[in-house]
Amino acid sequence: MSEKVPVQSLIDHIKSAVDVDPWAKEMAEELLKEREPVKPEWYRGLPSCGDCGCKIVSSGDKFCRRCGRPVKWE
Repeated sequence: MSEKVPVQSLIDHIKSAVDVDPWAKEMAEELLKEREPVKPEWYRGLPSCGDCGCKIVSSGDKFCRRCGRPVKWE
């Protein structure tokens, strides 16, 4: 699967499925939301993860080194 599908589209699809256990739907949604990119927060001109607050060493980093969340720079 090389095609990128927006996380929200996957969540919507799971929520509308009728033959999936409700607990499984909830867990899948939670796991998918954890993979959504977060915008960096800026403190004194330096970026940090918008989820866990860990300092981001380089503006080229695509993932937080502590929590693993993708960083959305744009």
